[in-house]
Amino acid sequence: MLSRSAVVRGTPQIRATMKQIFAEHAARDFGRAHVLRALSAAMIGLVARALAGESGSGGNSESNLFRRFEGLLEQHHLERWTVAGYADALAITPTHLNRITRAATGDTASHLILNRLVREARRNLVYTNLPVSTIAYALGFEDPAYFSRVYAAATGLSPRAFRAQLHGDEG
Repeated sequence: MLSRSAVVRGTPQIRATMKQIFAEHAARDFGRAHVLRALSAAMIGLVARALAGESGSGGNSESNLFRRFEGLLEQHHLERWTVAGYADALAITPTHLNRITRAATGDTASHLILNRLVREARRNLVYTNLPVSTIAYALGFEDPAYFSRVYAAATGLSPRAFRAQLHGDEG
């Protein structure tokens, strides 16, 4: 059930567990790692339950196309494909792709593409010590300043401010 990519509507239980994870991560209390592992396991179970409930409703071609789009997005997000590129790969029009993504998530395909790129940037900022400019170039941006503006517009923080916040504003 969890091996395929999917978008799951957040249930009240999923939202509550996610809030607990955020609070626990921010608190940095004794036993934090154990509690985070347990909460993560609970989250996986809740998501699997939600997916199982959705699969009973039967998959139509629209949801199949959306899953294929998600798979392509995971494969090619670093190549900076356009909406038209993803639509071509799916043998549909960009307008149809946008209709499908709006129905599945409420967002446009271009917004989902940007979100995936920002998620990759965030991952690099958290788990590497690479300079912001190196991350920008690795993500296909020709100008690190433009990357910083795009990241700040999407997240509300510049890449440097995000990283500083992670490290307790130590520099």
